[in-house]
Amino acid sequence: MLFKKLSTVERVYNIGLEQNSLFNIFDHITLFVKEAEEDLVKLYDLRVLEKIPVKNIMTRNIITINKNDSIDKLKEYIEKYRHMGYPVVDDEGKLVGVVTFRDLEKSGKKNVIEDIMTPKDKLVFISPETSASESQKIMAKMDIGRLLVLDDKGELIGIVSRGDIVRTYKIYSKGSAKIQKCSRISNFYFYDRNKKEKLKKLVDDLIMLLGSKDYIISEKEDYIEILTKDWEPLVKIMMAGDTVDHISITTKSINILEIDIIREILKKIDEYAFEEIVLTDHITLIDEKSSIQRIITDVTLFNDSKKTFGTITIRSDF
Repeated sequence: MLFKKLSTVERVYNIGLEQNSLFNIFDHITLFVKEAEEDLVKLYDLRVLEKIPVKNIMTRNIITINKNDSIDKLKEYIEKYRHMGYPVVDDEGKLVGVVTFRDLEKSGKKNVIEDIMTPKDKLVFISPETSASESQKIMAKMDIGRLLVLDDKGELIGIVSRGDIVRTYKIYSKGSAKIQKCSRISNFYFYDRNKKEKLKKLVDDLIMLLGSKDYIISEKEDYIEILTKDWEPLVKIMMAGDTVDHISITTKSINILEIDIIREILKKIDEYAFEEIVLTDHITLIDEKSSIQRIITDVTLFNDSKKTFGTITIRSDF
């Protein structure tokens, strides 16, 4: 109920930087992802009240005042209970209006609650499923400090005030979202006049590097897969016939540069100085506030000019 999907927000970063290695590329991607996460938290905090129905935050123990009570009784209530407004009922306990501190200030020579209250037919009511955000908007528009909550039978079941909404916002918007799960696939496509020869040597180097560190080499019909000791995929070398099509790296980290073996792989790729490398990065992040980010990068690194062009698209789903 609390964390239902609301919308999708998308941000696009255009890259036009001078880079000299894949390390720099991934450094920048990580910075953009973290910046987007900070924006996501701020956006979540602004919209948190849309996710909360007033039935979760309203006051259910309602203190009422009789329409025939004196104004002095209202003064006693305000001093005793510290509420600035009260539902007014008749002798049968039926709701007939609302009386507030404002009414008391304007009472003049009137002595009975019924004479200063706002009658029921002029009140604004909401259902228990109305969101805290919508309630806040109604109170602001009507310039009132509280709303009466009625069930589907028209019975009064609660009151929600501006104070309830402020407290709710403070509780649910505390802190920053933390990533609980990350799934990342980074694909490398290589272009070079000596592409076939360079890629063959690169693949041999990668297999030797990873094999020497006890990673598991598994040869399939269309690809070579390199697995961790826990049989988790790390690298896939995708084949097109007898030539390498592209290399794919799978991780569970926002910043893959924190992983030593990935740094070694990237260093090895950099050593071959391909004329052009196209990187497509697909990242899915799930955080503790139940929002999902999908990051798709499409970046081209030109070795001769050290120029990098492309985009990073970050989609946040609520």
